[in-house]
Amino acid sequence: MIPAELDDCAHAEPLGEAQRVADARRAAVRRVFLLTLGLNIAVALAKAGYGFLSGSLTLGADSLHSILDASSNVLALFGLRWSAAPADATHPYGRQKIEILAALGIGVLIVAGLFEFGAAAVHALIYRHPAPRVGAGGFGVVLATMAVNLWVARYERRKATELGSALLRADARHTQSDLYASTAVVASFIAARAGIAWADGVATLLLIALIGHAAWEVFRENIPVLIDAAILDPAAVAALAASLAGGGGSVHRVRSRGVRSAVELDLHLEVAPDMSVQAAHGLARRIAIELKVKFPEVSDVIIHIEPKPQSTGAQTT
Repeated sequence: MIPAELDDCAHAEPLGEAQRVADARRAAVRRVFLLTLGLNIAVALAKAGYGFLSGSLTLGADSLHSILDASSNVLALFGLRWSAAPADATHPYGRQKIEILAALGIGVLIVAGLFEFGAAAVHALIYRHPAPRVGAGGFGVVLATMAVNLWVARYERRKATELGSALLRADARHTQSDLYASTAVVASFIAARAGIAWADGVATLLLIALIGHAAWEVFRENIPVLIDAAILDPAAVAALAASLAGGGGSVHRVRSRGVRSAVELDLHLEVAPDMSVQAAHGLARRIAIELKVKFPEVSDVIIHIEPKPQSTGAQTT
């Protein structure tokens, strides 16, 4: 097997241009988080303030969820800063997975919030807290914060798709879970106006199931990246590469890993035994470029060139 050194041919873009693209993407993700951080702080303060004035346990717990939203934004900003460090001898593949670790950190924050909600709900039900004093202002605060969260979740999902950011996608789910939690708050407010005191604790327990589902989604999407699960469909990659190689070449052992916005791909290309090294490298170059065009999330391609085995009946010397 002859490994093809593709430093000058298998990378479709020069290193400097690739770095500029990565920096621009990281800056765009950072701007999204700075905006959502400000909005999440405003939402948390509004919920905490009215929760304190009204005595609403559910709204107080929900304000903690909004504080976790803001905390996750701060964590994400630190993660982006750390992941910006370029590849070096110690980290030859870069530090993009720090972004995945930050996304998992958001999941951990969600789980931490579950314990807070659970303790508050049990305490309220055991000690029979009186129904909170909820007026029209309370409904206004909650509905306004729901509108903000709905906009933020949709905005982050759209930007996550545009920028290919797992971190933004995870945070969008976190914000979405806050929207569900606020719906439970509205229901508890309606029950409180009807004189049902225990509704405050029950609504808080309902939040646990909703938030737990959001945490599960974050872990399910990001943990496979850390254990190098395949990112691309190997059959699709092999089919494209084989079509470019023509009848004289074949492709096998296709592997991919990394984050969805920076996929590392390698494959084995069998060529005719009499093909020159220069021709084989030229073929590898064409395949690598077309793979990056077809799969723009691919950041690095390594193609190992092997001579195709001779037929069984062929004479060997």
